[in-house]
Amino acid sequence: MKTYDCVASFHTNPYTCGVARFNVSLAGALNSKVLSLAAASSYESGKVLLSIKLQEIDDAGKSHLEKILSNSNLAFDIFLHASDGSDLENQLLKRAQKVFAASAEIGQEIKSRRSDVVNLFAPGAPISAVSKQSEISLLTFGMAHKISATGYQKLAKILATSNKSFQLEVSSALHEGTSFDANFFIVADEISQAFGGNVVFLGFLADQEVSRRLQETTALVAFFPNGVRENNTTVMSAMAHGCAVISNLDSLSPSWMNHGHNIFDINKLENFPDAAQIESVRKNAQSAVAEFGFDRLALLIQKD
Repeated sequence: MKTYDCVASFHTNPYTCGVARFNVSLAGALNSKVLSLAAASSYESGKVLLSIKLQEIDDAGKSHLEKILSNSNLAFDIFLHASDGSDLENQLLKRAQKVFAASAEIGQEIKSRRSDVVNLFAPGAPISAVSKQSEISLLTFGMAHKISATGYQKLAKILATSNKSFQLEVSSALHEGTSFDANFFIVADEISQAFGGNVVFLGFLADQEVSRRLQETTALVAFFPNGVRENNTTVMSAMAHGCAVISNLDSLSPSWMNHGHNIFDINKLENFPDAAQIESVRKNAQSAVAEFGFDRLALLIQKD
């Protein structure tokens, strides 16, 4: 049975907002869908569940709430994740058919304005199944705005013919002034589809955890718009750890990076490397970058 036409949320990206993540899960349980406040305000009639935290909502979002308030043909209930005591909140509480509070404390704050408030709760994240150890483990990490799906799709096709289980772990960081926008998550979905769902998104990892994983993974995966360069710290770091790297080479890649010797070029790979090839590339990679440390860089900068 479908109770609501939609769950209306100010933020709709579950990866960047806790309320949005809550709303996606709740909408699934209600057999409904999540819509932005803007989309919900365009409904001419129906029943909406407003699941909001007013402190997060900007002026544009508040204008959409006012539009919902003014539409007498649109019924709504409200689930409050916090109370701000504003005039807009008072209007929403007065007009809503049912009022739900995410905690008893929030309920107590609004009880004088809606005596019939129902105090509820916010469930935690679902328990995920423990994944089995894969025969091939791959790690990729880098800035969110630099991730491109093309190289991963090529690699996925190669892995599909290996007859081995595999998993790709993706760790992403944000570059100053950027955000995890919709394009990033479209790319993430493309990568996940290419790997048949065998993808785990790790979020941001501290340097120590990245170091540990580089020493345990089968290979690091890193693809670039043109080709790898000697200032691609993701690749240089992996090679310094003695980790095999699968990347893309072009004419401007360092001359000392050689496919099959100390790195794997996705454009030349036909089959996924066997254990002996991986081990050989690991050792050669570590040797190749031994001279590219900060001590030598400092000496070169200070050289007369």
